Amino acid sequence: MLTSERQRLIREEAIKNGEVSIADMAKKFSVSIETIRRDINIMCEKNLIKKVHGGAIPMQFPIREDAYDIRCSRHKSEKLSICDYIARNMVNDNESIAMSSGSTMEMLADMMTGRNLIIVTNSINVASILQSRIRQNAISGEVIILGGEIHPEERYTSGAITVEMLKKFTFSKAFFSASAVSGRDLMVSNMDEGIVISTMIKHSQFSCAAVDSSKFDLRSTYTYADLAEVDAIVTEGSAELSEDMANNFKITNIDWHKATIL
Repeated sequence: MLTSERQRLIREEAIKNGEVSIADMAKKFSVSIETIRRDINIMCEKNLIKKVHGGAIPMQFPIREDAYDIRCSRHKSEKLSICDYIARNMVNDNESIAMSSGSTMEMLADMMTGRNLIIVTNSINVASILQSRIRQNAISGEVIILGGEIHPEERYTSGAITVEMLKKFTFSKAFFSASAVSGRDLMVSNMDEGIVISTMIKHSQFSCAAVDSSKFDLRSTYTYADLAEVDAIVTEGSAELSEDMANNFKITNIDWHKATIL
């Protein structure tokens, strides 16, 4: 049997049963344990499976994001608690702030209060909400929306023009969300949006990811930052971390904040 065929069958077995044992695969294919271990190492390098003690498990496929309106209603209480925590504890008067797009950032915009701020965003919805907050005298200051290619379904701008505009700014803080957090990777499903967020991070003195724990230990399409590149992450108060995630938080020295669910 060809090596490639054996590896394909090992992966199919992992997907079918949720895991494979090195010893069982060696017996099944009448090869040595070292041969199967090499097969698994090769497949791990290709992100086809994930190595565990004594065997391997199937690698999760990148998540496909649901429609925007569906995402807005999902895990709403967790997102609200995260945004309330950020608005009360992490936003100060007279700051310049970058905000990405997404339902979590829209909730954060709606909770901004009692501050004079300059806020730059690529989100059409975030900009609209912040303008409403100014009209209501909840906040004061300026709202600047970045130009660029409009994504009508997701309601944000991106592309070369957006990034070039961002590079002209220096922010005191940047706030953004993520579609998934896997290992040390902060990820989104759209590369264009990921490039915008990574630019915000590079041009900010302090950066913070607002991510509910349903996104942990999942993979998405594009990695926009390593945890070590971000200063803080805010999750809901009831968030529980896997051993791997807790270890990555510790290794990268990211400041983890837990917000109480409202």
